Amino acid sequence: MNWGYISAFWTTVVMNCVQPVNWQACLPVQDWLFPAIGDYIRFKTEEPYASEKRALRSIQMDDR
Repeated sequence: MNWGYISAFWTTVVMNCVQPVNWQACLPVQDWLFPAIGDYIRFKTEEPYASEKRALRSIQMDDR
């Protein structure tokens, strides 16, 4: 895992969720953390914008 991701997660999520004013948004962890982990795993195993490239290629093939 890249330390840049850990640092960004720490400064953005952890430090903001420590503040009581943000607890209502941070508390339902299952609503944001588990999907974020799934997105991270999917993005690490797939080339960036791979699904968009596939869609564009299929449109180009249909036009021919």
